Amino acid sequence: MIGTPVAEFEPRPPRRVGGYRPDTAVDGWSSAAFTVRAASVRGYQHRHDGTPRQDDFAVSWHEGTGAVVAAVADGVSSVELAHLGATLACRSATDQLVRVLDAGEEPDWPDVMRCAGWALVEFARGQAGADNPSARAERLLSTTLLVALVRPREDGSARAQVCRVGDSTGWVLDGGTWTCLTEESPGIAEVATVALPHLPRELRAESVDLPVGSVLLLGTDGVGGALGDGAGLVGAAFAGALGSPPPPLEFARLLDFSRETFDDDRTMLGVWPKGAP
Repeated sequence: MIGTPVAEFEPRPPRRVGGYRPDTAVDGWSSAAFTVRAASVRGYQHRHDGTPRQDDFAVSWHEGTGAVVAAVADGVSSVELAHLGATLACRSATDQLVRVLDAGEEPDWPDVMRCAGWALVEFARGQAGADNPSARAERLLSTTLLVALVRPREDGSARAQVCRVGDSTGWVLDGGTWTCLTEESPGIAEVATVALPHLPRELRAESVDLPVGSVLLLGTDGVGGALGDGAGLVGAAFAGALGSPPPPLEFARLLDFSRETFDDDRTMLGVWPKGAP
């Protein structure tokens, strides 16, 4: 509970649309260079009306480079298979980044996002409809996508690249201070209003250093709307809990806070540099 909570109720089962969908997904592990935590929880509105969780995440470790590749996505609520769109986008983007790293290449970020969009179109091709697969993907599977590539440095710090389509957000939390990585500027404002399978005209990755003791956080707008600029109650609660990696289930519990009017699905993924051995 943070501030005034949502009224208590028992969640309704999610409608089975496109297969099994759990209310909550949690992951957590550590490599030599990083600790990772991730969770996705169904929002209170969707728990109340029986809608499946429309957010998702994917995260992988690349053995050859020690890098972490990660993605979060928020399926557009008005489309029928939003939850599947989010899952397809996250997994396609992270798989493409792993292939790029396997080849010893640098990511072409528009190509990474195109691969995710194409995965939606290919899935839509198998769905019923008289429209073409691209239009069908937009009608059934539209989703935001935020992707990160985090590479370790010899001193134990890290360097991250973050790219997005839509309004999901990245932050660095360092010493209790929040820095947003996806602030809009006049030249890229379109990025926040587009959803896959479409791409904005201009698409680029933001790069950021991650000192030891900091954490890179990726979140859907269910997190971003509640967090704001980090100056409020939610920002204080998160800053107090995320200075170091909490246990995975505690990370999920933190994300599943109850606060009046904030009832959207929430997904958040954190990558902490572990420091030099």
